[in-house]
Amino acid sequence: MLKIRTELLRNPIALIVAGVIATVVLAIFMEGVARIVLGGPMKPAALICQALGLDSSLLWVGEILHYGLGVIGFPIGYIVFKVVTGMQFGIKSGLVWGLILWIAAGTVMMMAAGQPLFFGFGKTMVASLVAHLAYGGVLGGVFERFDER
Repeated sequence: MLKIRTELLRNPIALIVAGVIATVVLAIFMEGVARIVLGGPMKPAALICQALGLDSSLLWVGEILHYGLGVIGFPIGYIVFKVVTGMQFGIKSGLVWGLILWIAAGTVMMMAAGQPLFFGFGKTMVASLVAHLAYGGVLGGVFERFDER
């Protein structure tokens, strides 16, 4: 536990910068790339609202939660993952973290929202996988850059 706390406090700027950059990349994939592949953007905020039983008029709550997780929650999780597994910061460990996030989104979040597992095993599943891998890879890569200093 002390190692995790030390790692979190060592460079809080890296935590925020990596989270923001990775979340921007994720948003680009969910808005732009998904629009090309799926014909429309992915809507994680709507999924979060469904999972929490919130009315669709509270979509802004889902947006805040999604971006808050991307900027702060998942980077903290990545640091814990790094300490527990002993992996080094980098694109490789970030890709593994992105895969873990995708599995969680495709199972836990989908079940909580009353949706089919892994987005129904279609194009959305693949688009979500690519978006989560991009997020994780960028997150790990940015952390690695900060770790080198």
